[in-house]
Amino acid sequence: MKWGGTIYRKIDWKPYLLCIDWLLLLFLAGMVNVKLYVKILAVVVLLVLYWRRVLASGVAGQRYIWFYPAMLSLAMVNLLFSGVSAASLAAFGMGACYWLLALFAAAIVFWFVRENDPQRLHRTLGVFLLLNGICMLASFVVVCYHAGVVNPYTYEGEHRRYFINTGDMITGVGLDGSVSAALIGAFGVLYFFYRNEWRASLFCLVTLLLAGSNFVDMMLIVVLLFVFIFRSDRLQKSRIIVSFLLMAVFWAKVSPQNGTYVTEVMKRVDKENVYVAPVPIPHARDHEFVERKEVVRKEEVMRSFRDTNYPGGMEDSFKLKYKNYNRSGRWVAMQEMAGFFAEHPMRLPLGTGMGRFSSRLAFKTAALGIDGGYPAGERYIDPFFRDNYLFLYLYYHSKDEGQHSVVNKPDSVYGQLLSEYGLVGLLLFVVLYAAYFFRNSRGLTYGLPVLLLMGMAFFTEYWFEQLSIVILFELLLLSDKKANLS
Repeated sequence: MKWGGTIYRKIDWKPYLLCIDWLLLLFLAGMVNVKLYVKILAVVVLLVLYWRRVLASGVAGQRYIWFYPAMLSLAMVNLLFSGVSAASLAAFGMGACYWLLALFAAAIVFWFVRENDPQRLHRTLGVFLLLNGICMLASFVVVCYHAGVVNPYTYEGEHRRYFINTGDMITGVGLDGSVSAALIGAFGVLYFFYRNEWRASLFCLVTLLLAGSNFVDMMLIVVLLFVFIFRSDRLQKSRIIVSFLLMAVFWAKVSPQNGTYVTEVMKRVDKENVYVAPVPIPHARDHEFVERKEVVRKEEVMRSFRDTNYPGGMEDSFKLKYKNYNRSGRWVAMQEMAGFFAEHPMRLPLGTGMGRFSSRLAFKTAALGIDGGYPAGERYIDPFFRDNYLFLYLYYHSKDEGQHSVVNKPDSVYGQLLSEYGLVGLLLFVVLYAAYFFRNSRGLTYGLPVLLLMGMAFFTEYWFEQLSIVILFELLLLSDKKANLS
């Protein structure tokens, strides 16, 4: 076709569109969505329509799939040895639903992998990962528009409403928090890197940096260093160096305060560099920091809950018992768990039980109003959770915003498995789940780096209960295994 003296070739989009599994794409978008009812809808619809095909896919013969019913079985065993009330049964029912949804989602993902050829799977995965990056970029543009600046990371107006908080406002395709979006972005960096789609990998890296998730950034650096040393050729090594240079430029020129923040946090590991709370400014000028109203409200809720449910001397005894509490809440969390099992050694084999020490479920059923709605009349707080991780969380999050850091949260998949499912639960995770994906990992392309990234990510958050990142992780690994080991 000629137009304006230039010859344009008509593009036939049909073959490209047919090479995408749109049902899988919609399923992924539903599962990473922040709303639980959207996840439930995505699983239920597919099970109703295709349950026979899912069962016939051979998923029951896959060792990793049995990890999910194994955890639920351990929870049922613990329930038999625990005091039961209406509130605890309601909490158990919710926890059982989490594991069942994770089981069904994992089975559906396996079916998708069995049904599709590798090219269609990878085309669908590529579209999803790019879509997440596009959503992150779009949310960044929205932030720039509202702030009225090109670089909100250095904008100190409006009492630093944006500034270092800009990354927290970046969301991905699931409209979830910036950490989830950044982790999906990190998957995208590694995925496209090994598929020799360099521009797509750089795009995911840029959008990942926009989220300002320092922990995800550091995890990715560790994985890229591993790739640089052990699993890359000369061209790939040069691309990794370019990626590191891009990160350095971003932290030096675009968001220098993030680098300062990481430095200050790392200093707190040393006993001599404790956290110092900022002095309130009575009449702050426009460029001086003032906590946002929603943050102040959350702190007030946390303080009210703490003062209502704990004796007045609880904070003093907490500081006395954990003298290094200013170093990191995670540091204290490890001490609390070790101390708990030292006092209750009989709990070590099977753990305390689901929702009774360290889990998303435990925080949700406490009805704090911070993790979705839960009826206050049905509130369930186990004494183990109340005297350990709940107070730990309330202590830091009732303070100023500088204490609301990931280093002060007790969440961890490994901690959840050990504390609530015991050594047996941790062993089942290693034997059934981790070993399945590690098997033949040397024959994979992006699979091993993604596996290492997920292994580090399990030190934070309760990813199995979040019903999003783990599902994408399983799809990535199964797709790589199908393409390279079948």
